[in-house]
Amino acid sequence: LHSTSRRQRQMCIRDSFCRLSHKIKIEKWEEMIVPFFNTFVPRSNFYAASRGDDLMCLKTIETNENMMETLHYPEKELPVLRLEQHLDEFKNGEINRHWHAEFLFGLLLNGELDYSIFENPVSNTHRILKPGDGIFINSRVLHGCRQTVPGSVLFTFGLTPSYFASPVFGNLYQKVILPILRSGKYGLFLFAGHEEDDAILKRLTILHNLFHDDTNYELRSVELICQLWQILSQRFEIPKNLPLCAGTNPVYASRVRVMLEYIHQHYREPLTIEQIAQAGGVSRRACFRCFRDVINQTPNEYLTQYRLSMAAYLLTHTDKPLSALSEACGFENTSYFAKCFKQRY
Repeated sequence: LHSTSRRQRQMCIRDSFCRLSHKIKIEKWEEMIVPFFNTFVPRSNFYAASRGDDLMCLKTIETNENMMETLHYPEKELPVLRLEQHLDEFKNGEINRHWHAEFLFGLLLNGELDYSIFENPVSNTHRILKPGDGIFINSRVLHGCRQTVPGSVLFTFGLTPSYFASPVFGNLYQKVILPILRSGKYGLFLFAGHEEDDAILKRLTILHNLFHDDTNYELRSVELICQLWQILSQRFEIPKNLPLCAGTNPVYASRVRVMLEYIHQHYREPLTIEQIAQAGGVSRRACFRCFRDVINQTPNEYLTQYRLSMAAYLLTHTDKPLSALSEACGFENTSYFAKCFKQRY
């Protein structure tokens, strides 16, 4: 411990005592350990007591009053974040709701999580993640999770949108990052065994297995980041004019974002205008008006375009036959799919 910083020594002591706390009755803990520990580490940095048979180490994500987390990058290293988060160390086995400017990828290593992505502070989409599943969280999107099985471990990998803003990358920021920032899409749930998700999950696994002292760690990481972004740009393909122009009705924009999210989640199924309109809480007529005002397309035009973009992705990442590929993307007629695909690509 002598070669580490004071902060690192504090964290090492804290983690050791956290594990010990689960095995000591609360009365003995307060009598034996707390006075000693408080000599070294401020109580506020360690835990808040929870009465019961055991004393749990309570760790939370530190945020400001707006639930924003400020992330800190390692000095003199690649400007990316790599964390293994052990949910047993968090209060109630939960990573509390928060958001940050960074894009975030996650890969569940052990256990099971109920993961939530919030469209706003009171409305969220959640999924159960099992080992091998993952998530992508867009910049400035509220999110959080809780473990449903003890011992859950989540690998997270994050980077700031400005990562690609360097002149070295030319116009890559404008072409690749901005469309995702402005897509209106909050994130992706990634499931092991789903062909459209396997490419991202595979690269997240490789990133997790990389270590700082590996040969060409930085070069390999940059390569994987570029591959991840190439895949994301295909998954997030949207109309170029989706970024809102001056004069766009903000109420319409909010409704369209909800309806686009519904399309993104259900494009594989037979969809009707009525279903899309219902998702946005509007009438059929208002649905057309909102789409035209915000993205200058009809709902059917956008749905077809999104299905084609997903088909293009599957075509380059799977070996599905044409008939299976068209069905997987929501086209009931292979000939019609082939015609639309040829017109677009």
